[in-house]
Formats: sequence, structure tokens, C-alpha cells
Amino acid sequence: MNFFKGCPALAATAAIFIVFILPVRAADPSPRERLLLDFGWRFHLGDDWGLSERLDKGGGNPGPAGRTFSDANWRVLNLPHDWLPELPFDSHANPDHGFKPFGPGYRSNSVAWYRRTFPLPDEDRTRRLMLEFDGVYRDCNVFFNGYFLGHHASGYSGFRYDITDLANCGGENTLAVRVDASQFEGWFYEGAGIYRHVWLSKTSALHIAPDGTFVHSEFAGNVPEGSATIHVQTLLQNEENSPVPATITCEIFDPKGRSAAHFQQSITMEGWTNKEVSQQAAVSEPALWSPETPNLYKLVTTIQAQGKAADQTETEFGIRTIAFDANKGFLLNGKFCEIKGTCNHQDHAGVGSALPDRLQYFRVSRLKDMGDNAIRTSHNPPTPELLEGCDLLGMLVMDENRLLGSDAQNLVDLAGLVRRDRNHPSVVIWSLFNEEDQQTTPTARRIAATMQRVVHELDPTRLCTAAGNVGNEFQGVNSVLDVRGWNYHQDDVDAYHQEHPAQPEIGTEQASTVGTRGIYANDKERGYVSAYDTNAPPWATTAETWWKIFAARPWLSGGFVWTGFDYRGEPTPYSWPCVNSHFGIMDTCGFAKDNFYYYQSWWSDRVVLHLLPHWNWPGKEGQEIDVRCFSNCKEVELFLNGQSLGRKSMPANSHLQWMVPYAPGVLLAKGYKDGQAIAEEKIETTGAAANVKLTPDRASIEANGEDLSIVTVSLTDAAGRIVPVASNHIEFELSGPGRIIGVGNGDPSCHEPDQYVATQPSHETALKNWRIKRGAKYPRPEESSEKFDDTGWDAVDVGRQEGPLKPGESAVFRTEFEATPAMISAYAVNLNFGMIDDDGWVYVNGHKVGESHDWSAEPSFKVGQYVHEGVNTIAVSVQNREGSGGVNKGVSLVTLEKPVTPAWQRSAFNGLAQVIVQADKQPGTLTLTARSAGLEPGTVNITSGAAAPRPAVP
Repeated sequence: MNFFKGCPALAATAAIFIVFILPVRAADPSPRERLLLDFGWRFHLGDDWGLSERLDKGGGNPGPAGRTFSDANWRVLNLPHDWLPELPFDSHANPDHGFKPFGPGYRSNSVAWYRRTFPLPDEDRTRRLMLEFDGVYRDCNVFFNGYFLGHHASGYSGFRYDITDLANCGGENTLAVRVDASQFEGWFYEGAGIYRHVWLSKTSALHIAPDGTFVHSEFAGNVPEGSATIHVQTLLQNEENSPVPATITCEIFDPKGRSAAHFQQSITMEGWTNKEVSQQAAVSEPALWSPETPNLYKLVTTIQAQGKAADQTETEFGIRTIAFDANKGFLLNGKFCEIKGTCNHQDHAGVGSALPDRLQYFRVSRLKDMGDNAIRTSHNPPTPELLEGCDLLGMLVMDENRLLGSDAQNLVDLAGLVRRDRNHPSVVIWSLFNEEDQQTTPTARRIAATMQRVVHELDPTRLCTAAGNVGNEFQGVNSVLDVRGWNYHQDDVDAYHQEHPAQPEIGTEQASTVGTRGIYANDKERGYVSAYDTNAPPWATTAETWWKIFAARPWLSGGFVWTGFDYRGEPTPYSWPCVNSHFGIMDTCGFAKDNFYYYQSWWSDRVVLHLLPHWNWPGKEGQEIDVRCFSNCKEVELFLNGQSLGRKSMPANSHLQWMVPYAPGVLLAKGYKDGQAIAEEKIETTGAAANVKLTPDRASIEANGEDLSIVTVSLTDAAGRIVPVASNHIEFELSGPGRIIGVGNGDPSCHEPDQYVATQPSHETALKNWRIKRGAKYPRPEESSEKFDDTGWDAVDVGRQEGPLKPGESAVFRTEFEATPAMISAYAVNLNFGMIDDDGWVYVNGHKVGESHDWSAEPSFKVGQYVHEGVNTIAVSVQNREGSGGVNKGVSLVTLEKPVTPAWQRSAFNGLAQVIVQADKQPGTLTLTARSAGLEPGTVNITSGAAAPRPAVP
């Protein structure tokens, strides 16, 4: 997938990426397949069946966990999926989680089921099959073909299940996942659902273990000169009875696709064993990885046995050196590299926590535009695609574990994080936890020591820190950590460094400045905070305050701002109507607040000149307006309507300020270096909104079912200038092979929907007047035919809770209904049963429409194709195995109209909104139109070009 198509600004970086999507050398086809399992899931929100888990016997789990359960009435959707954006806001719900009605007290909104039925070819009988989940929030039970696979509690760690024994190769298979988000893990918006990718992996019996490749580089003395030694550790698994002689061959390709090293080793794998193989080779004059030059190498590992390839994997990695020095700070490739980073949660406007891959790249790119060179994955393991974006675009990463703990499960999760992420060159340090209450205790010290030891055993190339919110405290975890992490407490850094001069340090979390985009006065009633760099909670500081301290102390290694983007939940300093934070340098859409340009001035090499606030202040004529300038120019001169208001020198890591009597017109700034004007910036008093303007981040995307374009919606005046106070309501319409997946505007107090889900009008008719005939034989198709005469049969009530059949008894139940022309022309007709207990065969007009073998399944059958005008017959042949059984709890016929999607809409916030458009798998032109009452509509065409989708499960 080429995420940079149509994005010239990233063309240079994209060239590196494109090399690796081309074949580098012909090779034997690998028997390994990794298939995306994101498309075509069925979804139901609600805790209607309980756990659906059978404890007395293996397999045969009831309800949605079972193979024969009918999910025909469930909604169809694709992953990743977060169901919380679909819920309304509720002022009584938990504020830290964005006032969404889920979690404690909202059981019906907190549990959901996902089901996916798919075929497996017959040839998979000889392969090992594994399901891989990158992340499910949270507390999920997973079932496959009616068997319980396992329970996974964490909402952030990936997990796998071997389904080889349970697979129905040559037939259909059913995967079911029950997700329970009724308990929180964090104190921030976390989402709910299968919000990361799901995969199906297929290998031969002899294969490389999951996350079984570890590749890293080494230079003599950690000085990046001359050749680099490449260390490769490969964990092999032989999951068959016989020993297998094999050869493991490694080939390394450089960023241009040329072979840089080739080496191999012969081994013998005993039956049902694991073996780690260590190899190494030299790469001469390597191209080093850094944020400025994100050069990526590729390791191709091939396992050969019995004259053919048994397995093959590809692993991207970078060659670079890292070090944390107690006096020099962070060193990358032997040079000081100041961390200019941001902490970030994982949600985005419109989609919640379910970010398509392209949106990860978009967010990394926005941070790099600011001069950001590092991300801390607060406060949990990230989705793998974020790290892939950081590798490719050039972004350092502090990879954070979720919890302090040395219990078995926490250590499993920690080890899984390290194994999964240790090949990423972007990852330069591990964070063991964030702000734990017990961090200064002896117990926490012992736990942290154990965790750090586990990390070092799996990855001897990186150090560990933790995000500690304590001051000059060495006792507890700080006494054992490789690198001391600082959350705030800038007043204590000098004393701590003096007392512990041998311990490296880093700013794990700083600033927490609060502000709302385009707002310049605090407004508690509306929940807005001034965007001037003046507001911070008691524990925090302004952007300028913290950065001046850290910039003057290289031994602190730089630090991470809280946060790069606003996020749902944790509204600070206000609560309702606020539903998200104000901490971001950008809002939830990625629109820049003014502090963006403060950091860009001092973190980037580009010339920056930015004025604030806007210049639309009707009714304030003659009143002084606080005008500020962020810039890295040596001097700045300010003009109002052509008259100079003074020229000032720019202090390092600071800003300039003028108090300017307001008069409508043009506020102009000129930036100077060495006496020469090098930049000019103006803000103007605009007219009223007159137009809707649409600007896609990419006008050309790939028709692969995943790629997307992020469209900025601007309200402009007649002169084409963005109106910075406009809040008009906008409706969106998309035509062509694609869909809108989310909308946003960055307003922290907006309660409009982020998503609009299709509804399906329906009409339900209860079916009564049933008749029954008992008998010993089942099924009995002759008594299920359309014209069979059942006039002598007994009447039966199918609305009862149980019965009428005794154990071992069988019967046929029949009724009739009149089909109207409206029913015949309906979009769909479903036959719904409250219960068929135990085994049932269902017929409509003599046609078999399905079977049910789970008394708890509430089966539903699509019967529209079998219904005709006039009188129709339904027959159900039932065999009861134990207890009382039959057709119970009612039967109904439901006619469904074509699904109706409400019009997508959103109000602008201070002139801006955002629409996320995703391509289908058919190429064509996507036309997005935006309309607002009284304004000229806007239209944009996005080309969705033919592209091969990723290999996926059908």
C-alpha cells in the first residue's frame, strides 16, 4: 500500500518505501501466508447471551459462540472498529472516558459480539494455522468452530491462538469474539471493540516462531564507522513428530534493494522442539537510520528442508547506534540528538481508537511538520502500524508498557511487547510504566528490577526508563532504572542530577499546557481555554517554561510534551460540556493550535513566523488586543494597516508580544535575519463565511478497501480567506466507490456524532396458529412440503418458554402466513425463532432454508427468495434430545427495507472541520460535496486508483 500517493511533501521518504514494495530477488514461493481478517464481520452490541461458555464439555459452546448460531440479523462491518463513537454523549457518564455511556452502570453498551465465517481450503490440512489479534479492548473471550480458544484481558497487548486442531479445512469455519468493556484499564478514552487488525497465519510444520526474528546492528565501540556487524537470532519451531534437517539462509538488502550480505547455517530440528539459531554478518559502509534519513534494510530469512522452502519471512530494520549518557544526553549515531517529542494516546476524531493504517502515517507526518522527532506511546503498547510509520518516516519512539508488575501475566505482556517491537529502529528506549502510585516503595524497586532484567534478556541493545511523577526521589524504582524519567518536577532536576551524576535522564512527560484552537479567552461555561501559552494545571507548566529549562540542560536528553494531539476524555481544567482534553499541541483532527508554531520555531530548521490571535474582533474597536508572535527569526517588526508598531529582537526559545488597539484590517509581521527580511506573515479581518472549501491531504489514493484521504473543510469569505470564528453547520455527500468513516472538528465541547450508522426500517409480524404432529422419525421432509395436509394436527402454542416435547421425542410444527406485495418487494425477509430446542430443520414452501442445533441460538433465516404472494407454509422438523423442547419463545417474520444512512454532517469549529474518506476495492472517482445553508457548496474529486489489496481471508 503506497500511503504517499498524491502527497508530494513526502515524496523523498516515499522513495525509500517504494523500494521495498518491489520484489528484490526471485525466490521459491514461501508456504507462509499472512492474511488480513478485517473484512465482512458481523457485529451485535448487547449482553444478550451472557458468556455463552460451556464448562462441562469441550466444544459445543452455546449462543453466538456456537457454529450454527444465526447472525443473519447482525450488522456487517469491517475492522478496525471502535463502537464508542457510535454512542451518544451522556453528561452522567465517566468524564475521563469522554462522557460515553459505557463501563460501570452501562452494561448494555459495554458488551458486544463479533462473528466471522470463512472458508479454509482443503490443502490447509497440512499446515499450521494461527489467529493473531493486534488488539481488542477489552476482556475478550474467543471461540472457533464452537470451541473456546482463550480469554485475553488486556486491551493493548496482542495475542494469538493456534487453531490447527479445530480447523474445518475444505469447509466453513466460524470465529466468534465476545468483548467486555465494562471495566476500564486507564483513566482516558480507550475505545471498545476489535480496534486493531486481525490476521490468519498459515505455515508449514517447520517454521519461524511468531516474533521469532531478532536483528540488530553493532559497531566497534558503539561508534558508527566502518562496517556494521549484523546479529540475527531466529527462533525455529518444528511442530511434527520427525526430526528435520534444515538450512537457515539469511540475506540482507540495503535501502536500494541491493544485496548487502548473505549467510546460512545447517541445523537439525528434533520433533516438537524450539531452537534459537544465532548468526551474524558484516555490512560495509551502511546507510544509517535517523529521523532525517530513515534508511531501512530488509532481512529475508528462508528455512529450507527436503530440497524446498519450508518458511520465509521478511524483517525490516535499521542500522544505527544509540546511547544515553549521564552528561551528554541522548546520542544517535554518535551525535547528540535532543528529544523533541510528544506523548500521544491512540484516538483520532471521527474514528475513536480504530485508526486505519493511513491515519497513523498522517499523524506521524503532522508531528514531523512541527519539528517533533519522537513519540512516547502513552500509556500502552502501540499498534504495530504506528511503529512502521515511525520507521519509515523517521520518528524516534519511547515504547511504553502498560503496568508495573512482575506477576506472570504482566511479564508475559512485557515480553510480548519487547519481542514484537525490538526490530524497529525507531524504538530507542523502553518505558516500563507510567506514574504508578507505589513507585517509591521497596516493593516497586524489586518489581522494576525484575521487569528491567526481562527486557535486557530479550533486548540487550536498549535501556529502560519509566514515566515517574516524583521529584528528587531516588528510592524505589529510580534506584534501579537505567534512565531516570521525569514527569514534570522541573524544579528538582538540578538537585537530582547533582546527587546522581552517573544516571542518564530524560523528560518522559512535560508541559501539559491547556488551550483550545482559535479561542483567546477562558470560557468555563462553554468549556474553552485560551490558546495563549498561559494556562497549565497546578502540576504543569507552559510550553515556553519547560522547554527553556530542558534546552539549557542537554544531559536531560530533551523530553516529551503532554500531548501532541488532543484526545477524548480527561477534560481539563473543565468538565461537561467538555468531552475531551485541551492538552494537545493540535486538536483531535490534527489542526494546529498556536503552540504548534512555538515548537516549530525552536524544534525545526524551517523559517517560522506566526501571529496570534485572529483579527476578527467586532465591537472591540480601540481596545487593546494581546498580539503575540512565535518565530525563529532574529527580529520581527509588526505593522497594523501599514503602520509600524515596532521592531523587536526574538529571545531564544521565547516569543514576542505587543498590545495593539484593535482596528479592522491587516496585521502584518516581517521577520529579519542579519538585517534582511526573510519572512512575512499577515492576518486579516475577514468577511462573513461565503464558501465551503474542501482540501484533501491526498487527491489520489488506492482502491484497496483500506486507503483513505483526510479532507480539511474550510469556511472561507468571498476573498477566499478562512473565517476564524465561523461555526456553520455542514452536510456531506459522497458518491463513487468509497465511504465516509468519520467526521470531526476539534471542538472539545462538541456533542455532534462522529459517525452516522445506517439504520434499516423493518416490520415484524408474529406467526401464530401453529399445529404439531409427533413422531419417531426426524427430520421429516415429507410433512414439511408446501401442500401437505395438516388439518388433523393438534394446535400448539409456540410462544411458551419450553416444551411440549419430552426427551427423545420428535415432531413437525407447521403454520401458514399471507404474503403481501409489499413483503415480496422488500429488501429482505427474515424468519426469526425465539428457540428451537434441540435440533431443527426449517422449511418454507417445501424448501429447506436452514438448520439449528443450538437451543440457545435464537436462529434467523433469510427466506425472501422462497416467499410468494398469497398463502405460504412454514414447517419445522424438531428432535428433542433432553429435557423439554420444541419450537418456543415465539416465531416472527421480519420484512426489512433497504438500509438508510443518515446524512453525514458536522458543524465547523472556528472555521474548520474534517472528513475521513475511505476507498472501496473498486477503482473510480470519489466526489465529496459539502453544503451549508447560504454558502457556496464545495466539491472535491479524489481518484481511487486500481491497486492490489493486501492478501485477505475471503
